[in-house]
Amino acid sequence: MRDPNTATVALTALAPFMRLLEETGPEAVHIAFERGLDVLRHWGIAQADLEADPTMRVPHGLANDMFEVFLAAMGDASAALRAGLKLQRGDYELLEYLCGSCNTLGESIVCLAHYYPLLIDAELELLCVGDRAEVRYRIAPGLASPSAMNEFALSSNFAMTVLHIELENALPPIEITFAHEAPSYAAMFEQVFGAPVRFEAPFNATVFPASMLEQRLHGRDPVLHAVLKRLADNELSLLADRSAFPDKVRAAIDAELQHGAPLNRVAERLHLSASGLRSRLRQHGATYSELLDAVRKERAKRALRDTQLGIGELAHLLGFAHAPAFHRAFRRWFGVTPTAYREVKSEHPAARFWRTREP
Repeated sequence: MRDPNTATVALTALAPFMRLLEETGPEAVHIAFERGLDVLRHWGIAQADLEADPTMRVPHGLANDMFEVFLAAMGDASAALRAGLKLQRGDYELLEYLCGSCNTLGESIVCLAHYYPLLIDAELELLCVGDRAEVRYRIAPGLASPSAMNEFALSSNFAMTVLHIELENALPPIEITFAHEAPSYAAMFEQVFGAPVRFEAPFNATVFPASMLEQRLHGRDPVLHAVLKRLADNELSLLADRSAFPDKVRAAIDAELQHGAPLNRVAERLHLSASGLRSRLRQHGATYSELLDAVRKERAKRALRDTQLGIGELAHLLGFAHAPAFHRAFRRWFGVTPTAYREVKSEHPAARFWRTREP
């Protein structure tokens, strides 16, 4: 069972929804934006962080609340289903390109099943019986799983498949199944998927000819796939590292940051020796220097967005000996200077949506 208090969703998962809102019109965007700010305040998330960083992860419950906001703003219960079709190439970034660099559709599905947590805490299972292949989908047990979220997931996964497979000789799905009851807009589903759709089924699933598993992908590239897999494995390990002890170490580092967060002082806060702290971190696959770097990076990002502190002041607050050391670290983290970062506005739809608009 997944703990609702720790489950997160990548902000990029909402990009197709935000694109549909923008296409619906300025009134829908305005309503969703204003109501969305209330949701952010409820969850204690800063608007500036979402605007600046489309790679940010948000609580699963916040994503559910935003789904409701989007549906209400558009006044259309079918919006989640339709939003999935607004997926564009690159929306899901690392996860998408990792799966898109596989050789075949079958390999891509297996890859997606393993790395799905990079996007959302969900489970994907591929089953083959005779000439039928079935991809079952569900939100991780223990988490809220509204029908709209399942409709969005299957339609966006379908759209991503169409974007990345070679369409020549491709066969349509045999059927699409959903575990929930047929909604009032049930007739729309067959138009979306180009296949029969069945409700109140045992699983949310896409069923297609097993021969399609060998369908080749446009972007197949084993060298690129190997590179992206290393990055994805690192991202998965970082997600898994959100366990109790590393989080306590991060909090202790944060408290000692202005003093440089030396290992011995942080260890004292945790009633451990320096060697004991290092040893326990190794059990979690982490190192002290990595956590210190991560805390500094997060604090720097927030401070540059939320305050007008000078670069020298900020360097001091983050425990750097002098401003040039902070500049070097910041360039390593973000590829730009701290001053340039303050001016950056991401154009990813998941970030652009949160930009304050002129009245």
